[in-house]
Amino acid sequence: MIYGISTHPFAYELLKRKHLDLIADNGFSVIEIFSSRMQIDFNNHSQLKEIAKGVSDNKLMVNSVHAPFYFDLASLKNRMFVNIASENEEYRNKSVEEIKASMVLATLFPVDYYVIHFPYNVIRDPFLKSLEELFVFAEHLQVKLAFENIPGSRTSVASIVKFFEDNLVPAGVCFDTGHANIRGTLYNDIEKYGVNFFTMHVHDNVGDSDSHLVPFEGNIDWERVMKLLKGVDYKWGFILEIRMSGFSDYDMLLKDAYNAVCKFKEIESRIE
Repeated sequence: MIYGISTHPFAYELLKRKHLDLIADNGFSVIEIFSSRMQIDFNNHSQLKEIAKGVSDNKLMVNSVHAPFYFDLASLKNRMFVNIASENEEYRNKSVEEIKASMVLATLFPVDYYVIHFPYNVIRDPFLKSLEELFVFAEHLQVKLAFENIPGSRTSVASIVKFFEDNLVPAGVCFDTGHANIRGTLYNDIEKYGVNFFTMHVHDNVGDSDSHLVPFEGNIDWERVMKLLKGVDYKWGFILEIRMSGFSDYDMLLKDAYNAVCKFKEIESRIE
């Protein structure tokens, strides 16, 4: 398993070298970059250069980049999400361009996967048009597209896999453990669809809200999860995507996160 952590805890401030230093200082060598406009200005060459140097100097591997799913804080508050399946051509194009703008990161360092939220309401033709445009970009940058299951019946792992199989879309799933736990499909998703997973977002909850807790702080049976992943021969990105809630500082959060990784490694060693 490739254990890492997302820069998601820093989502509401500009991503700087100090954040990457802090991640590395707490034992992590693999990251996912959360690429919202609040964290990264895609047109700010100085910030992009600082991020690239932080990645290089800390010898960090960028497993994935989480593509933007909102345009700015105002759109997030108003629930106006990036929607590459919109019937409104202007809005669809704006959404595609926002994701493509974030792909500048893959010109700075190698990136394996771009994680994109699966649309809440899939309108087939505009969605396929957007996918075609994004695949051209992704192929040029040598990255794979992975679509994330998010809470909702139409954005489940089963829905993603069915759409891709029905339409011969060569993309995979970014499996989000917390979102699947809310739906009550976590263990079945791994057993039935694990072969479709490109990478993972790993966090915990108690099944009632998307709280992004540090693993082992909710009700997910992680030993069972690890055994099921072993059963489908999953050995790729296992990226913690957690929030600051309940922590007074980043260092405390990252220490708890790394302790969780150590627990996962111990479980993994026992089930081999």
